[in-house]
Amino acid sequence: MYKILNLNLARNCLKYIIRIYGIKEIFIPYYICPTVWQAIKSENCKIKFYHINSNFYPTQEFEPQAFILYVNYFGLCDDICENLYNKYPNLIIDNSQAYYSPPRGLASFNSLRKFFKLQNGAQVFIQNEKILEITNIDKFLYKPIFIEENYEQFIKNELLLNQEKEIKLIDNNVLDNFNKIDQAKDKLFRQEYYPKYAKIFDKYNNIKLPQNPKSIPYCYPLNPKDETIAKILAEEFIILQLWKIFPKDFPEAKFLNPLLALPLNNQNYAKKIIETFK
Repeated sequence: MYKILNLNLARNCLKYIIRIYGIKEIFIPYYICPTVWQAIKSENCKIKFYHINSNFYPTQEFEPQAFILYVNYFGLCDDICENLYNKYPNLIIDNSQAYYSPPRGLASFNSLRKFFKLQNGAQVFIQNEKILEITNIDKFLYKPIFIEENYEQFIKNELLLNQEKEIKLIDNNVLDNFNKIDQAKDKLFRQEYYPKYAKIFDKYNNIKLPQNPKSIPYCYPLNPKDETIAKILAEEFIILQLWKIFPKDFPEAKFLNPLLALPLNNQNYAKKIIETFK
């Protein structure tokens, strides 16, 4: 059974996990948000990086008892998470792009604000009798916004959140707003529009991740073979580019340079993208 805590940020959920299990060294993928490895370093935990292949599996084997962080990329890697946990008991799952995925592994965490228009919020799931007492409540206020609504304000918000270093609980007002969200409607929209993106873009996409019917995707990940598609998206839309460009000698460079996250959190915006490329 997992114990659940509502904390302020996904990166702080990982800090909490490191503290609760006393982790001194952890393997993490090169393809990950920089705030994650920054959070790990702040806990004086040693980082060892690993590569992933085009199927989004680690390219190396690990010692059986190693602590390993794996990202449930785009909410489409549930099967990989299950397979890895069957092999590595100390697997930790980053479900920040997979809010609807069930907790797996030794511990896991998600992100509420990546999926919903909330100031902050994340859930950490742990299999441990010990609980660290967290008493401070996150009272930091700003207007949450999706990137396609206002790019400059989105970036400002991210920079402000980067200053939030302390592990805190979610404010009750944020929890109230979260509890008002129609999650059934959100799930239905994501499951309906992902295949619509796929029908148009799959033939141009260097990423070949099958959608498990039970998975609820965060976005449609696109690494376009056709430069024209990338150009139109850049000129006509504000599209989130996930994380970083890899050196050419990295295996990830072939299928992740660049990666565009076609949104599944704004129905009108998704419709515009689909209509543009029909």
